[in-house]
Amino acid sequence: MDLSKIISITGKPGLFRIVAQGRQALIAESLLDKKRIPVHSSVRVSSLDEVSMFTKGDDVLLSKVFEALHTKEKGTLSVDPKGDLEALYDKLGEALPDYDRDRIYSSDVRKFFTWYLILVNAGVFEEEKGKKADKEEKDVKEARKSTANKGGAKPKAPGSKSAAPKAGGGSKAKVQPMHKGSQRGS
Repeated sequence: MDLSKIISITGKPGLFRIVAQGRQALIAESLLDKKRIPVHSSVRVSSLDEVSMFTKGDDVLLSKVFEALHTKEKGTLSVDPKGDLEALYDKLGEALPDYDRDRIYSSDVRKFFTWYLILVNAGVFEEEKGKKADKEEKDVKEARKSTANKGGAKPKAPGSKSAAPKAGGGSKAKVQPMHKGSQRGS
């Protein structure tokens, strides 16, 4: 899952998608209401692609945890992000069994599930499925093309023109004579 264009902006609720880069600011579109805002360099921004969750071993990228939760929940969420905290920790344990409860704060767990709902409602997971299907289709077409060309290159028909330039052909610039009246100083 590619979350490199999805950002969180300090002081603004929700998540944003980077749409363009202006001269002095990024242009970001809210995943909640589709409004576009400028994000200046003085504002603190976090890309979700770089955020990770604490575990008892190595930290796990947030995208991997989102994917695991999406496969468990099948595109919905059975708990309320503003509901019971223990239920949220239990659901997080299903997606990330070895998370470190001492280092993951309750506000982070609520934010994680809120972000998950925003991403589901924005259709980010469906976009990823579409990209994977397109890539698989492209791979199948290339495989068919390569098996068709295994017999070697097709011979050229006699009398067909080649794309190679002719020897001594018009690569020189043409010189046009200058009239005496058009020269400077005459």
